[in-house]
Amino acid sequence: EIALAFEAAVFALGGLGRPLNLAVLTFAGRLRLLSAAVAWPWLVPWGAELSCRCGALSPSTGAGVLRHSVGGAVLIGAFFALREVSFMVRGEPTSALGTSESQIGDCLPSQAVLGGQFRLDKADLEETGRVVFVPARPRQGLYVGAGLAMLAGLTLGAAMALVNSFPPWLLLGALGALLGRWYGQLPKFKGRGEEGAAAMAYTDSALMWRREGPRLICRFGELFWIFCCIEELHRCEAMPSWRSVC
Repeated sequence: EIALAFEAAVFALGGLGRPLNLAVLTFAGRLRLLSAAVAWPWLVPWGAELSCRCGALSPSTGAGVLRHSVGGAVLIGAFFALREVSFMVRGEPTSALGTSESQIGDCLPSQAVLGGQFRLDKADLEETGRVVFVPARPRQGLYVGAGLAMLAGLTLGAAMALVNSFPPWLLLGALGALLGRWYGQLPKFKGRGEEGAAAMAYTDSALMWRREGPRLICRFGELFWIFCCIEELHRCEAMPSWRSVC
């Protein structure tokens, strides 16, 4: 919830435009990507513990899944932290700028999010008037945690649907988020000059929806997922078979 709320705050601040300090907006853009990448993996151990306490998983299986999922979330967070530390130690390698061939050890500092070059999203600024900073080069691995959380949500949700009453909240939430993410695969932003006369065929409202609609649908799907997780938790806590520990 915090990661999604922070992302919404970054876009809202970007909508205020240039009165804000660009350095602040740049740092907010970096932190937006990094916080989401680190936060999503922790939904896996949460779902594992919930499944164990609800009885969808046996205590031994649930404890094993919980232990491994916590370890995976810690390792993912440590990996992203290592990328930032390596950038602080080595700086941005010249291979990341395309001026030389890649050397051993360049992969970590070149993928840093808090370091490296970020740029103003020119097309987004032209279409929405919003000041948002994005990586000048694509950063790899930022959505691994979100994918693992989705896979765990679908798997654990199906397991809980077999033992709990209707509706299967956890499974419904994961499916809703999956559909939202599928619809929210944003096309590459293009400026007005790149789109030419085709862009003039859209009204302002239609053009705004084309830009913002997929992003909003994706986030609404993820918020629906969180809502379903809370509903599943409340239902399980009211069950007589609820386990105090896993």
